[in-house]
Amino acid sequence: MANVVNAILAGGKSTRMGKDKATLVLDSEPLIRRVHGVAREVFDHIIVVSNDHTVLPGMSIPIIKDVVPVQSPLTGIVSALIHTGADYVFVLACDMPFLSAKAMKHILNNISGEDIIIPKTDKGYEPLHAIYNRSCISYVLNVIGRGGHKVRDIFPYLSIKTVEESPLFFCNGVSVFTNINTKEEFERARGISRG
Repeated sequence: MANVVNAILAGGKSTRMGKDKATLVLDSEPLIRRVHGVAREVFDHIIVVSNDHTVLPGMSIPIIKDVVPVQSPLTGIVSALIHTGADYVFVLACDMPFLSAKAMKHILNNISGEDIIIPKTDKGYEPLHAIYNRSCISYVLNVIGRGGHKVRDIFPYLSIKTVEESPLFFCNGVSVFTNINTKEEFERARGISRG
């Protein structure tokens, strides 16, 4: 079985939210702790990638810094790959309140040697709920060096296994890929969570 480490990305600028998303409290729990709680059901080794935190309240978890001074999801992904030395890193965003262990396991079951294993829905690819092989490192660094910031900028250079839409991508009728970028989205998530 491949060695897979989970990396929670928590270094985004949160410009649309206006505050740190990782520590936003939903159901009396910071978002990142909620994400970590679900990830722990699946992974033995979990790290956080963030330049903004040295410690996270109530969490004992290694926090690593970006390896290059460019803030983007690509930087978080390559930092996790370099730091962990794992065969694969399963990347999660810190602002996904409706994650499901079953969906993560489903994606893990699709590992078969590709560089990237990524779910795709009718809204497109979900790069912040996907698996990246160590083979991605040099390509990611090259793309970042050329000014690329989007995960899809590395797709042309790598082998990709797409995990198609599945009922497992929904938890109580809500997409597990739901993330929170604005105050309105946060309020909507609170409403769903209270259910």
